[in-house]
Amino acid sequence: MPWYKTGTVSVTQNSNAVIGTGTAFIANSRVGDGFRGPDGRWYEVTNIASNTALSISPNYEGPTAAGGFYSIMPVQGYQKDLSDKVREILNDYGETLAALGTTGNYDILPVAKGGTGAVTASDALTELGFSDFAKTLVDDADAGTARTTLLAAKSGANDDITSLTALTTAIPISMGGTGGKTQATARTGLGLGSAAIVDVVGLMSNNAIIEKGTSAAGDWVKWSDGTMICTFRYTGSLGINIAYGSVFYGDFPTLAFPQAFVSLPSIAMNVTLPGGGAWVGRQNNGSLTTTGSSIVVSPVTRGATTVTMEYIAVGRWKL
Repeated sequence: MPWYKTGTVSVTQNSNAVIGTGTAFIANSRVGDGFRGPDGRWYEVTNIASNTALSISPNYEGPTAAGGFYSIMPVQGYQKDLSDKVREILNDYGETLAALGTTGNYDILPVAKGGTGAVTASDALTELGFSDFAKTLVDDADAGTARTTLLAAKSGANDDITSLTALTTAIPISMGGTGGKTQATARTGLGLGSAAIVDVVGLMSNNAIIEKGTSAAGDWVKWSDGTMICTFRYTGSLGINIAYGSVFYGDFPTLAFPQAFVSLPSIAMNVTLPGGGAWVGRQNNGSLTTTGSSIVVSPVTRGATTVTMEYIAVGRWKL
């Protein structure tokens, strides 16, 4: 068996401690092996604490050394290697070997020892406690044969089915079904009206509940009951310099709705501009398609000013 000399060791004069670096002492040395230290002297391995620590006797006699070379000579030679292998076998198969030693028949391991007590499948099932019925079931070649053995149902009237496929009759509501074989008949069975299949958001022409849209003229939302809301934010330049008593105003352009109303809507308007200090006034009710004329009023005269106008119009798209 080759000498072990992987890695390096650190030793201290008059100490029995050997500290390894990159070593694996546990797997490669035994108590009683010879240890040759960096000083060239031989010592006996007296204890192996870990892969990187062992003890020697006598205490190290040479000068203190770090990262020194060493070697471990397996004094027991081939007997040590054999002992290691036997130990591995006993650790892995000791209980099994012990069980074999307690039975008079070394070819058949009894159930009490973890075996089957038989040399054929049928006898083994018997020894393991399988009844004749269970043995017949285990021997069935396919699911259909097993159902026959079990007297289990595959089709027809049943009260213990956990899953269903290929039914020819719809399951009634009283048994947890829908009572229908199609979506339409199922909805009818469940008492659902036409609203059950209506898109919540879509086109009114497709019977949706809500329709939303946008265009260059603004945004709109329609509801199936006929309500419609239109909104828009307009930004442009406006001079507010026409005197009217103690204030000044500028004519704001009429804005078109993104969708037409069928009756005059209610309109709320708001205006903002740099520095604030302005408000909006509507001049007329507008029309089904436009906001109508309005003015922006300021307590001071203003030249061309960036004005942001927002409105919300609420009315009806159908009566």
